[in-house]
Amino acid sequence: MTRRLMIIAVYVIAATILLLSGICLFGLNTENIHALPTPSEAHREPTTSPTQPQTSTSELTICEKEARLIVLPEEDVSRVVSWKSDDETVVTVDSGGRIDGVSVGEARVTAILADSRQDVYQVTVREAKTAVNADRHSTAVTAHGDILEKNLKSTYLNPYSIDVNRKQNIVTVYTYDSDGEYTVPVRAMICSCGIDKATVTGDYETYFRAEWHALYDNVFGMYTTGIHEDFLFHSVPYEEMMKNNTLESEEFNKLGEEASLGCVRLAVADAKWIYDNCAIGTQVHIYDSDKEEPLGKPDPIRIKDTDVHWDPTDDNEDNPYNKETPSIAVEKKTALEVGEKFDIFKGVSATDSCGNDITERLQYLGNVTTSRKGTYRVTYRVTDAMHRTAEKTLTIEVK
Repeated sequence: MTRRLMIIAVYVIAATILLLSGICLFGLNTENIHALPTPSEAHREPTTSPTQPQTSTSELTICEKEARLIVLPEEDVSRVVSWKSDDETVVTVDSGGRIDGVSVGEARVTAILADSRQDVYQVTVREAKTAVNADRHSTAVTAHGDILEKNLKSTYLNPYSIDVNRKQNIVTVYTYDSDGEYTVPVRAMICSCGIDKATVTGDYETYFRAEWHALYDNVFGMYTTGIHEDFLFHSVPYEEMMKNNTLESEEFNKLGEEASLGCVRLAVADAKWIYDNCAIGTQVHIYDSDKEEPLGKPDPIRIKDTDVHWDPTDDNEDNPYNKETPSIAVEKKTALEVGEKFDIFKGVSATDSCGNDITERLQYLGNVTTSRKGTYRVTYRVTDAMHRTAEKTLTIEVK
């Protein structure tokens, strides 16, 4: 019996040693067990099916008859497969991402990309804004109309003061600021001051006005405003009084440089503006300066055919220039093969209302991608020095 008990004791001791060895070898403890995440607590990386489209959405607002080019993120440009609009009665889109507002409403424009992603644009088309009738005669540059409009409602101060930069042949008209100082530029006009600095300098006040006035050398000026003694604002000379078709055309083409005997010559539209708007007693400051004037120097309009003796800026109903506008001529292929080179400006030219070449003023809206088949629209636009505008739209097919 004693021997049997001893054998049992040996087995119990051996089992105890094995159990203790397991605990040391595997580090089994309750803390480690509770630290393991359950399936519901485990972190899961988001997964996306390789074929599932990814979509980004943006919002755009345009007006009826307005066109705009959608500029994609740089990384998406080469991946475009096609464009589509879900309602072409509201907005259309061409193969280059140009949208055109057709009617008031909302539509979705989508760029479909090669990697199955989509760039979506929620486009709102609003009613077309009422066009502001810009001055189609003068070449003047204008600014700060809101401040001027406010000042014109007040009788406290003369709304205008006139500066003449004799050296640069620029007339700049100012209105007053909140402190009553004439620091706000509202109009800039090109002029011709006297040859060899014949125009007087100094500070003066206008003292008379006349629709027509005799000048030296038996010529006549329209819309004359007196500055000081015989120094006047007036039009380029006419050979006969009250005959608008007797302009000295060659002299008109000198506007912007010295040309007069001492008066300040202006295009008819600008001389008339001073005549109509600047009361007797308006301050005039004449000086020489190389500084850049606040509104710059307006571009001139030139008479191409000097046998036509009308001032292009004259609003007289008989003026043949009143019916003229810029024009755009296009001589280029509108059907291209995939990969064919396309130069946006090659074969396109423009002339102003007087027939002068103003091709360098051309602007365009559109995007032709010849690496991809599609239909593309390009609109060319040009505005001449008299603020008259022309447009021409081409449809380019890439096959």
